[in-house]
Amino acid sequence: MADLEATYSSFASTHGLETLASVQADALTPLLVESKHCRIEPAARGTLPGGAAGVVGQLAYKRNKNFRFNVVLTEAEGSTEFAPRVFCVRRGRSTRDDEFYGFEARHSKLWTESVALNERYAVTTSPFQDTNWLRQLFSPALIDWLATEPPDDFSFELCYGALLGSIEEDDPDAATLEALCRATSHVAERIRAECAEAAV
Repeated sequence: MADLEATYSSFASTHGLETLASVQADALTPLLVESKHCRIEPAARGTLPGGAAGVVGQLAYKRNKNFRFNVVLTEAEGSTEFAPRVFCVRRGRSTRDDEFYGFEARHSKLWTESVALNERYAVTTSPFQDTNWLRQLFSPALIDWLATEPPDDFSFELCYGALLGSIEEDDPDAATLEALCRATSHVAERIRAECAEAAV
């Protein structure tokens, strides 16, 4: 833990962020719900690499075994009106080691003809969302970027205006944290831009 704290402290210092022992988040996204306590620690807060304002830190929890995700939590203003819940999750990602029991929120798969995207991610949404808006959000440019640019283990979850980007690294280095911040910032900016265009 000491080395992880040192990594985050150094990262915060390099990028002008505020170092925090922990951040308590609301249980909005599926990954935050899984963690139960929604505590991100260690953490750093401020304007992150890539431009998003938010928190970067580690989300760790135990469900018979330990799970560790490094996450960026930021806001995607105006998104709830168009897309209350959108999940773009790396295929094969595990957030628990027991079975589901049928009480999860309903969701629908978002159809896309991109083989590369479908091979890398499972993209799902709340039922009855505006599929036209979602198809505009997942433009060819964003699909190509998602399929080729983010860290290999990158996922994002958008829930009621909260955007959580994550990677599955126990001991990230500064370059890994920067890549996570930039990837999440890119997604946040794309969501904001599409919301602004739809609102006109």
